[in-house]
Formats: sequence, C-alpha cells, structure tokens
Amino acid sequence: MKSSWKLPYISQKFFKNKYLNKKIINIRIRNSVIPYNFIKNNLKLSIFNGIWYLTVLVNSQMKGFKLGEFILTKKIETQTHLKKKVQKKTKGKK
Repeated sequence: MKSSWKLPYISQKFFKNKYLNKKIINIRIRNSVIPYNFIKNNLKLSIFNGIWYLTVLVNSQMKGFKLGEFILTKKIETQTHLKKKVQKKTKGKK
C-alpha cells in the first residue's frame, strides 16, 4: 500500500494538448495512474505491452488504477501439442 502523503504518479505527457485532442492515444507508459480528464472524455488508449499496442476504452471504474493493470504483457500458452497427442490416440482406437 502506498503512503498517504505520496501523490499518485501521473505522467506529464497526458496533459499536453496534442494528446487530449486525439481519439486514440498511443502510450508506452504503463506505470502512470489514469487521470480524471481521460475518464471524462471517454478516450481510447492504445497501451504498449512490449510487442504491440492493445486498445483499452477508459471508463469510470478505472479511476485510480494504473494503465498496466489492464494489459497482459506475457503470452498465454495454449497446450496445442497435448491436444494433438490426444487426437492421435483417439483416431487409432476405432
């Protein structure tokens, strides 16, 4: 838990006019807290996860959370090699 005397970290790039006028904003900063003016304007954010940009629509429930909490940075592995082994075994048992 963060200390009560520390303020939330909000990047200064969010307050530039070039970001506020766009419909979709590309952001590489995931440790910043979502500011209130993004919630008020219903903006779409494209947040960089290390490989590509993923789009997130900002709503009122996201207030106070960090941008990185809504983006997965690791790929979820599917077990396709196990599915192929099961399919081969079931084909031979007919």
